[in-house]
Amino acid sequence: MFKTKFIITVDTEADNQWARPSGEKVDNIYLLPRFQELCQRFGLPPTYLVTYEVAADSRSVSLLRSFQDEGAEIGAHLHPWTTPPFILDRDYERIAHRFPHELSDSELKDKVAALTQIVAKNFGQPVSFRAGRWGFDDRVAKEIVRQGYLIDCSVTPKISWRTTRGDPNKEGGPDYSRESLYPYDREGILEVPLTVVSTNLLIKENGLFLKLYNQWLEGFIKRVFNKLIFRIRPLRIFPETTKRDLESIVKSAIHNKLPVIQFMIHSSELMPGGSKYAKTTDDVDRTYQKLEDLFSFVVEKGIEGVTLKEYRQKSSD
Repeated sequence: MFKTKFIITVDTEADNQWARPSGEKVDNIYLLPRFQELCQRFGLPPTYLVTYEVAADSRSVSLLRSFQDEGAEIGAHLHPWTTPPFILDRDYERIAHRFPHELSDSELKDKVAALTQIVAKNFGQPVSFRAGRWGFDDRVAKEIVRQGYLIDCSVTPKISWRTTRGDPNKEGGPDYSRESLYPYDREGILEVPLTVVSTNLLIKENGLFLKLYNQWLEGFIKRVFNKLIFRIRPLRIFPETTKRDLESIVKSAIHNKLPVIQFMIHSSELMPGGSKYAKTTDDVDRTYQKLEDLFSFVVEKGIEGVTLKEYRQKSSD
């Protein structure tokens, strides 16, 4: 019988991509050995999804190759504003941070190709992909399939990014509020969604009540229902996240028989000042304590850690 698996995905990117305009320094990558060692200690292999500027930095490549030798997977993460070719003004790109699904057909094809080529050159052909800012749709899916990808992990069930802006002339980010929490085929690619669950164990993920709730428009009433009844949480670490929060997400995933639990973090969250979530050394240390709490609980529950590529292989056996 197939048992629930645990996947760690790391958006492996330049420092503080929340800043506008953003830069391309990759100092945070050089601090990743602490994270890799933690994953190794718990036997949970991470999948590092790297952006163009990381794959182009020789020191980062050397470090990530050593992680690859230890069982980590290296996939691709498309940030249009740092990936050539650059059609628009660079200063505009660093401020707008366009979603991948907002690119023209030719831009999308060329940027995916450039990213894929540099990752393949330094790490081998990537098969796992995540769109920057979760900006994914069927058109992006078809393009990455054409370029050799087998797995995507860009979908955030129950979450709409419509009010998050990229190109000011477009309608905003994708709306995933009705997307499945369970892995599924999408345009020939295996979609492995981020784990976003109701932590109220009385609520069934496939139940009618939650499905209707997910279709509600974002607003005050929905926020109140979420806080008091549904308690929907993504498997991520924020300053306010508690050990109990993380454990409740894992418990709900098991309760709802999810075949895979996916956690994500940005590499820059592990450097002081590298993100809006961790501004000091103490903030980073608190993040690491929460990581240890999560990983310890996953191992305690007997859940096997796998990379995205390994999950696809095991689920198809």
